[in-house]
Amino acid sequence: MNNMKNQIVIRKETKEDHYHTELMTLRAFWNLHGPGCNEHYLVKKLRTAEEYLPELSRIAELDGRIVGAIFYSRAKVVQEGREQEVLTFGPLAVEPTCFSMGIGTRLLQETIPLAKEAGYKGIVICGEPGYYPKHGFVTCDHFGIRHPAFGNSDAFMALPLNEGFEEIHGTFYEAPVFEEAEDEEETAAYTKQFPYYKPLKLSCQWLHVEKLGRISEAQKNSYKIRFWEQEIPAKLKGSFYGEDAEKLPVIGDYVTFLYNRQGDSVILSVCERKSFLQRPDQAKTGVMQYMAANVDYLFIVTSLNEDYNCKRIARYVSIAIQGGAIPVVILTKSDLCTNPGRFMREVEELSDKVRVHAISALYSIGLEELKEYLIPGTTICLMGSSGAGKSTLINALSGEEIMKTSGIREDDGKGRHTTTYRKLIALPDDVMIIDTPGMREVGMADVQEGIDETFSDIVELERMCRFSNCRHDTEPGCAVKAAIEAGELSAERLELYRKLGRESTNNHAKKKQISKWAKAYKKRPF
Repeated sequence: MNNMKNQIVIRKETKEDHYHTELMTLRAFWNLHGPGCNEHYLVKKLRTAEEYLPELSRIAELDGRIVGAIFYSRAKVVQEGREQEVLTFGPLAVEPTCFSMGIGTRLLQETIPLAKEAGYKGIVICGEPGYYPKHGFVTCDHFGIRHPAFGNSDAFMALPLNEGFEEIHGTFYEAPVFEEAEDEEETAAYTKQFPYYKPLKLSCQWLHVEKLGRISEAQKNSYKIRFWEQEIPAKLKGSFYGEDAEKLPVIGDYVTFLYNRQGDSVILSVCERKSFLQRPDQAKTGVMQYMAANVDYLFIVTSLNEDYNCKRIARYVSIAIQGGAIPVVILTKSDLCTNPGRFMREVEELSDKVRVHAISALYSIGLEELKEYLIPGTTICLMGSSGAGKSTLINALSGEEIMKTSGIREDDGKGRHTTTYRKLIALPDDVMIIDTPGMREVGMADVQEGIDETFSDIVELERMCRFSNCRHDTEPGCAVKAAIEAGELSAERLELYRKLGRESTNNHAKKKQISKWAKAYKKRPF
């Protein structure tokens, strides 16, 4: 680490550095205090402000890459019409993947003496209360200086530099450019020139020491966190143990963590989920298997050979809808099927919420249709049987060979496992793919809401039956039976709806019983 510190070069910024400095600043503050950030736009505007002090400002460079920057400007403290000049800095930015390398400390150590030598009486800032006191800063209430928005707080600090600072009292004001840079429309327009990063709005945000990342692998008690371009090994904080399984991190979860460059980082919390896909574990009847979180689209991948099973697709569709994801059925290997349109129509009849595409990744048939889902910031989860073509599809979407593939067995048309655990794969423009191991059997969890959404036409008919508890058998005034007789509803579709409903109810009952046994086990007196 010391060798790395010695390689860091602190110098003045040049015009050629501007884009890379702003990109680093964007990355340093992205999603820390709210969706996205505006600090990179502030840097751009600050350079042309009359209060900006380029003679004090510096950037940090490591191996030819800009990894930090500090920007100084003049500010003022006003009391009863009297203005007194002070110094401020901000932003102080450090490349997030270079955290804890001492870059911020080096920038302060090299610029604070310059400010003192220039004759400034003191520095006033808003910053991390756990960081700046190590460099001599104390809260502004010691000096009778107030912030115009919140008065005083632990984050509002000052550092005396020369004599006379103790005589400065009143309300602190930064240069007008700090407020001007908060224009959201201008910031959004300016941000478009940089690589796309997804803005997130989470309740965990106002982060300081903690970092925000995403679970990219989860195997027993071992995790990997995707933090920018890095894959960081991590363990759970002790307070997680004893929690219900659904509260533990799953692949796709956003988590806060303490970054450790020398070993396992520590996961502190799981942020609220936009969606949550789950199903019963077939090996442990009634025990839930939590599969993925924050998924926008569930790609249900089924090949047009012996693997095709409409009932299994219906189960996946219900799981997607219940979990808050949009179901997209991908019928692969269409080049091996003489009439893929027949299968597409059969799937489309399952629900008006299902999207269907027949493709051949081998011959690039239908792949253009899938580009509509590759929206920047989108997460797509792939599920389906082994050998259905998930890995081949991922390679086709990414445009490169990033997944191993294997053929199907000729004797039964079933595939060999190429994915053995769930993992998050990054494509360009922050598009994320969650690949999952092949699942030939898909049980139903307590997903009655998803079933009702999938079979919304039957649910609507049930509301029109004469009796609220109609079994659609021999009861008079049954709207469901009337729809079947009129050819508006197939008896097979009704039977599938009933079957999935029974599975959901039975599995939910088993889950509740197992949960009851588990709680009783924890309360044992020994």
